[in-house]
Amino acid sequence: MKKVHRWRYYCDFCKKAGQSGGHMKNHELACTLNPGRVCKMCKKMDHVAQPDMPTLLAALPTPSKPATEMNWDDETAFRILVEAAMPELRVLTNNCPACILAALRQKKIPVPMVDSFNFKKEIETIFQDIREEDDDNRGY
Repeated sequence: MKKVHRWRYYCDFCKKAGQSGGHMKNHELACTLNPGRVCKMCKKMDHVAQPDMPTLLAALPTPSKPATEMNWDDETAFRILVEAAMPELRVLTNNCPACILAALRQKKIPVPMVDSFNFKKEIETIFQDIREEDDDNRGY
């Protein structure tokens, strides 16, 4: 019988875990729950500066209680407040989906509660634009 000791690394901000310390260190730098995060998507989109997280959090309403404890009327009223804040949040983030996601998660607003934001679709659109731009630069 063999007995093997394997280290397990955990993110200090979320529940992500892995067996590579280097990968977890990279994850922690950009983790959407890290208040001092470095946004890799802003770099990919060639934004000059990454938005300030306290400014983004101030633009969003604060939930009076956790989403799991909200009744239907509370949730509906809160959804309206969040949707009203989304245009300002998009301006503040330069429409960076990763920064929007980080602000929502750090404010403890469930992402499915925001009807006007679909992280997956917005990321796909950005990468499609980047691919098309690369193809144009190569002359395809």
